[in-house]
Amino acid sequence: MPAARRPRSAPGAGAGLLTCVLAVAWLAAGCTTVRVTPTQRSGVEQRLIVRSIERAVADLDVGPLADLPVALELYALTADQDFARQYTRSLLEARGVRVVSGDQASRRLRVFASPLAVDTAETLVGVPSLQLPVLAVPIPEIALFKWERAQGTADVQVYAYDVSGRFLARLPDGHGGARWNRFTILIFISFIVTDVDDPVEEAPPPE
Repeated sequence: MPAARRPRSAPGAGAGLLTCVLAVAWLAAGCTTVRVTPTQRSGVEQRLIVRSIERAVADLDVGPLADLPVALELYALTADQDFARQYTRSLLEARGVRVVSGDQASRRLRVFASPLAVDTAETLVGVPSLQLPVLAVPIPEIALFKWERAQGTADVQVYAYDVSGRFLARLPDGHGGARWNRFTILIFISFIVTDVDDPVEEAPPPE
C-alpha cells in the first residue's frame, strides 16, 4: 500500500507568512516609547495651588501692616509649605508689606494656610475602562458624558504678635480658590472650563 502523501502548502503561503512577520517587526521597530517623569503634583494642580494662594493673599486686609517691618512664619499641613511661605512673602511685599528677618521686625506674623489643597472628582455616564480577566485585553473607556473637576483651595489665617511673643490681633482671614473642569461628550467632544487665567482682584480697603 503506497505511503500517504503529506498535503502540500498552498503556493505562496510561506511567503505570505514571512511578509506578515516582517511587517510586524517593522511596525514594532517604528514604535517610540516616550517616558515622562511624573512630578508630585501635575501641572494643573500646581496652577490651581498657585492661583489659590494669590487670591487668598489678595483677599487679606494688609492696611494694619503698613509701614511696619514684620517677620513672617507660615505653616501648612502639606508638602507645599515651603513654596507657599516664599510665595506668600513675595505677594505681601508686592502689596507694600515690609517683610524682614526676625531681629529687624516690630511685628511677627504667624500665617496658617489650611486648607492648601486640590480636591478632585469625576462623573462618568458610560462604560469605564476595564480588562477582560481571561484574555487580558483592555477595553477603553466609552464616555457618553464625563465631567472631570479639580478645585484648588487656600484659606489663610494671620495672627499678629509683638517681638516679645505677646498676641496682638487676628487679621481677617483670606480665602482663595481656583477651579478646572474638563467635559467629554459622546466620546470625541472634549473641552475645558477653568478660571485659572482670570485676573486676581485685591480686596478693597475697609471703610
